[in-house]
Amino acid sequence: MTGSIPTLRSAVVTGATGLLGNNIVRQLLAHGCEVTAIVRDKERARRLLPASDGLRVVVGDVTQLNGFAFALRGAEAVFHTAAYFREYYQPGYDPGLLHRTNVQAVLDLLQAALDAAVPVVVHTSSVGTLGTGPDADSSLADENSRLNGRGTRNAYFASKVRADEAVHAFCERHTLRVPVILPSWMWGPHDAGPTSAGRLFLAVARGELRAVPRAGNHVVDARDVASACIRAAVRGSGRYVVGGVWRTLPDVCGAVARTVGVAAPRAVPARAALTATSILELQARLRRRPPVATRKGLQALLEGNRRRVSSARAQSDLGVSFRPLEETMEDEAAWYRDQAMLSGHIR
Repeated sequence: MTGSIPTLRSAVVTGATGLLGNNIVRQLLAHGCEVTAIVRDKERARRLLPASDGLRVVVGDVTQLNGFAFALRGAEAVFHTAAYFREYYQPGYDPGLLHRTNVQAVLDLLQAALDAAVPVVVHTSSVGTLGTGPDADSSLADENSRLNGRGTRNAYFASKVRADEAVHAFCERHTLRVPVILPSWMWGPHDAGPTSAGRLFLAVARGELRAVPRAGNHVVDARDVASACIRAAVRGSGRYVVGGVWRTLPDVCGAVARTVGVAAPRAVPARAALTATSILELQARLRRRPPVATRKGLQALLEGNRRRVSSARAQSDLGVSFRPLEETMEDEAAWYRDQAMLSGHIR
């Protein structure tokens, strides 16, 4: 949760129907900013984004920037949130598309923004690009704790490391200001994808998940990350970890369960959870349905179990603060109820 948000007159948001992009669009519009939303599906954008005279929807794909480069002209800021993220954690992901979306498209967008005389591009990275210590008692990772791209088996995180390196090299050659926001595991309303957090929320709320591993990760409300992005566009430079609070997965799922009035999943060892996730993935494949969880997703969560990060710079320089977990879960539940995705489950 943050105080008053600085105003911009015009901005472009890529990935505007995603969890973070949607919340950035809403906060910008609420503060009188004219917003151009770059989306892949105009009808989906119509359903998910607010109706506003200040909103312009442009269909475009970040891997084909020529299709929407014209929309950058006159913008005071670009917020780049589009990424090959959810797809990576599903079976059969495309490594080539991962690179084109998460690395090459970032460089193309920075060059296009420079050509269009946009003064600032806010790039979304991840705390998954930060190094971890040898154990849970290690000192907190911060903006300087950079991970070597070969230091993780997670191809998504490795792609974000390469993108961060490309941004740094670009900024050394050009004057474009590019604040980089490193969020942790985002939760909150407007998770239409849904992301791994949204799928977990729905699985707990619907009673589809019986057990979760004894592990944890940093959890942050996407609205708090959106506020940090906007503040960074106005006065930020360099990198900002926006990590929220480290919480155990049983605690997070317990908060979901209390919010919707169902039994919480029991806590089990990580190895048992990996086995159960493999079974869920196989069942989903046989039923031709998206899996509730995947081994890739669970392994990423377990990687975060050893990571502790500091958001001190974002708090001191940008005035960022974090809302209570209960507020996040209540608002996420209300949004899923409004979308008729939890009919009969929310009390």
